[in-house]
Amino acid sequence: MNQALRLSAALLATTAMPTVAMAQDSTGTAEEQPVADTAGVKEIIVTAQRRSDTIQDTPLSISAVTGDDLSRSSIFDTEALAASVPGLVIQRDVVGKVVIRGIGTENFTVGGDPGVATYVDGAYIARSSAGIFDFFDVERVEVLRGPQGTLYGRNATGGVINVISKAPTEDLEVRGTLTYGNYDTMRAEAAVSGPITDGVRVRVAGLYSKRDGFTRNIFPGIEARGLDELDTKDLWAVRARVDVDLGERLKLEVIGDIYRDDSNPPAFWYPDNTLPWQSPTSVFPRGLRTISQGYETATPGLPNLRVGQANRQDQNGITGRLTYEGDGFLITSVTAWRDIGFDWINDGDGLSDFLVVYFQRDESEQFSQDLQIASSGDGPFKWILGASYLTEDSDGLYAIPLGPAFGNSTIAYLGTNETEAFGVFAEGSYTFGDLTVTAGLRYADEKKDATLNYLFPLAGLNLNYAESLSFNALTPRFVLEYQPREDLNFYASATRGFKSGGFSLLDNPLNAFDAEKVWAYEVGMKSQFANDRVRFNLAGFLYDYTDQQLSQVTNLATLTSNAGSSTIWGIEGEFVVIPTPGLRLEGNVAYLNAKFDEFCTTDSRNPALPRDPTNCTFTNGAGGTFVTSNLAGNRLPRAPDLTAFVAATYETALGNNLDGFVRAEWQFTGDQFFSVFNRPNIAQPGYHLFNASAGISSADKTWNVQVWGRNIFDKEYFSNLFESGVLDFLVIPQGFVAPPAAYGVTVGFNF
Repeated sequence: MNQALRLSAALLATTAMPTVAMAQDSTGTAEEQPVADTAGVKEIIVTAQRRSDTIQDTPLSISAVTGDDLSRSSIFDTEALAASVPGLVIQRDVVGKVVIRGIGTENFTVGGDPGVATYVDGAYIARSSAGIFDFFDVERVEVLRGPQGTLYGRNATGGVINVISKAPTEDLEVRGTLTYGNYDTMRAEAAVSGPITDGVRVRVAGLYSKRDGFTRNIFPGIEARGLDELDTKDLWAVRARVDVDLGERLKLEVIGDIYRDDSNPPAFWYPDNTLPWQSPTSVFPRGLRTISQGYETATPGLPNLRVGQANRQDQNGITGRLTYEGDGFLITSVTAWRDIGFDWINDGDGLSDFLVVYFQRDESEQFSQDLQIASSGDGPFKWILGASYLTEDSDGLYAIPLGPAFGNSTIAYLGTNETEAFGVFAEGSYTFGDLTVTAGLRYADEKKDATLNYLFPLAGLNLNYAESLSFNALTPRFVLEYQPREDLNFYASATRGFKSGGFSLLDNPLNAFDAEKVWAYEVGMKSQFANDRVRFNLAGFLYDYTDQQLSQVTNLATLTSNAGSSTIWGIEGEFVVIPTPGLRLEGNVAYLNAKFDEFCTTDSRNPALPRDPTNCTFTNGAGGTFVTSNLAGNRLPRAPDLTAFVAATYETALGNNLDGFVRAEWQFTGDQFFSVFNRPNIAQPGYHLFNASAGISSADKTWNVQVWGRNIFDKEYFSNLFESGVLDFLVIPQGFVAPPAAYGVTVGFNF
């Protein structure tokens, strides 16, 4: 069946995405907003446009998932969230790769930035290493699809993920959950909230999660290093928030958080049977859940360079939010500081002998200040003005220890990156009857300074580089809305996104790459009908994407460069249907066509790749010319052609003051490539996953018990693949096997 037919069939067969109604008032407290028919689809209030509005009245593609929805679907982290949001891909790599509609990042050093901006309680998180994290005590998660260059600014070319934690309550509240599952999964969450004195409210929440590994590592002596099991879970986190009413109109919120993740990394696995150490007669193990990898910590020739552990993600942050509600306007100031530490080791060769290892250690400290003033009230003219400032100082160690086969030495890259970014923006909208016109503009200015110390003792190399870059951009937004009825809204928009350039800190010499830009055009319809029992939203989009930042591994180095241009287009449908009280059908479907229009590059692993002398001819300094390959027509990496999600939930009263529910989910992820060269062995064919849950609770919701399962049929697939850099003349696929079937029981209480 061709893609158009598959899309049409999916649009007819699926029913709506998993979003639930939550509202946020001016104090930041979320609450449900019922519609006229309580048996219908509840209204959804979001703050995607820096003000509270219904999701149906917001003229952009946005999904919202509440904390209750996360619990009901047993979604514990961002990686699992992706399945229920159209266009969203979150995959494990050295750092988390977050992609929306084919736009994300491939650079995993501190020299590059994410293409999808992540905000937690209004504060921007700059590092890609923080892309995968566990949820706890969450009010809701908003995912904005498409460039958000005006209201959010830098590094939001793909979109934005907003995580909003629960606010302190007016009354004393104690709640928690305890989960136990296979692989000795243990997960505990707890929160205490309430008033301290008049005008002062406090909330403290914590998380502890531990799990045995999915993969057994039988390398001799590895148990002493704590790496006999890979893909474990071992983390804890604490968040505290204090809300203070400084007056009738002035309010201060202070949020502090600590996050410690010492989980062992996933195992690297080689799916290529042609490699000598993976041949059928090899003495090395061949199994998805059994490997033999050394994870050596020594750095021959550079003994002072070490990484403390195979995987570490530490975060400390504090956010201050000050709001003043005036007559017809609201002023909001968000001041945030965050420190991020990250360690990573992987056995780059997959051998039980020491051949190649990869080290990474990042340390980053950032400070940000956002100031906004927005109109309030119900007049026809709405406006918002704002400014933002960010500084980030980052250090990165990227080392490749080499075994006897390569001379018992180490190649090391010691890099730094300092960023200073400033932006100002304004946006206004005016309503003429059923028609609303919106226009906005942001000016962004950014400066980066980088250094690189390249060390290769075996060759006697100790090289130092330094370079500075500066960028500025105008990112406008234009929207036209037509709302003939309260439950029907049409919109068309044109927006521009901008992501600053950066540096390849894992290459010699220090290489810089340019900023990437995207113009996005979108048309959409949002509707609710059948006495509010059916919600149907549809969006179509077209992107003109230029200078996309892409990375390639060659000669034990990683070079990030700019592709010429790409065209991305697609269509997304989201549905909710409530055919009878208690039964909810929901789902989404997304078709994505993302291809290079022009990308001139070389492929050392395939010199016979057809070349295009028309568009990819260059002149060197001596006046000679050389021709490179043009990857025009290749699909962008991490851009599945078709994704779909369908869920059915039935809730009912069981008697004896008990309520119950059952839920079943199906998700499909279509074919995707992980390499710009679209190699068949660096690709994942489409796959289906099934999840299910069921539970009972007291009618007053003071306690609940839930059993759940994810990937219940134990589908085996790769969550990510890439090319190993061990042997440059061979295409050696290497990647992570996705999690197996997981199941467990969760007990919760709420007083």
